[in-house]
Amino acid sequence: MISFETARDIAYAYREVETAEKLLAELAEAKTWHKPPDVRDAFGRRQDGLQLGVPSGDSSRRMYHVAWELAVPIVEAHMAASRAKIAALCVKAAAELSGQGPTA
Repeated sequence: MISFETARDIAYAYREVETAEKLLAELAEAKTWHKPPDVRDAFGRRQDGLQLGVPSGDSSRRMYHVAWELAVPIVEAHMAASRAKIAALCVKAAAELSGQGPTA
């Protein structure tokens, strides 16, 4: 059986890829129309860029309004890293299924 942690990590990585693909599609569509992307936050407010940072805690740091031109390579790199993580986790899951890895 695949461990809970492995299954969860695979699901989270897939969610990251799905979110990145959706964001890149929105950015590409806006670029074809020569207009800024219409990306909105949870409250429906239009965002003029992305936010990067550590979201909470005593050491929280955040950069606001990271330009869309910079966002595309960042999102693409994040998506590639997530896909690599999925590949590694699938190998781990296969090992767990064959009885060679830890299960929880």
